[in-house]
Amino acid sequence: FKSEALSVIAAPRAPRPGARLPGSPIDFECAQSGIICGMNNHEKPAQALYTITEVARKTGYDADTLRYYEREGLLPGIGRMGARRVYTEKNLLSIGLVTCLKKTGMPLKAIKEYVELKARGDKTIAKRLDLMRRHSETVERELKELLKFKDRIDFKVWYYETALREGVKAVADVEALLSRYRRETGRDVSF
Repeated sequence: FKSEALSVIAAPRAPRPGARLPGSPIDFECAQSGIICGMNNHEKPAQALYTITEVARKTGYDADTLRYYEREGLLPGIGRMGARRVYTEKNLLSIGLVTCLKKTGMPLKAIKEYVELKARGDKTIAKRLDLMRRHSETVERELKELLKFKDRIDFKVWYYETALREGVKAVADVEALLSRYRRETGRDVSF
């Protein structure tokens, strides 16, 4: 960021003892405002910038995790104003992708590989495609397994609802119960 081309304005807040005076520096990592906006020297709105506190609030990650991900190379391109981190919408999209990949079981090492490939540009598109296809196939297998587990859980819900409604003796014969479940729900369950 070119500090001479960007003056930072924080969202207004009520004055308090020790409040920042106009023109004094802002502590970006502790700023209470959600969005920090910049104005270039032509007085046109610049891209919205977010403090680490706001990004933590938006993503559910704490500031230490965001710093860790940056150190590990999972979040390159985090800007600075002075010593303070400032995040752009593009950074938020990157965090969203890291979150998606992580929550779908991709190891951090593989996420870092993806980020490094992306940083090397268009010549790595085929490798990135392969990485994403393999991960998609893994997620698909895991989803199928989870759906089998969900079917079994749904059967147990049906079983207990039936037992409460009709009594325990009504659900004592497992084979008859499975046959009835299939008839009533149109679903099968495997053990």
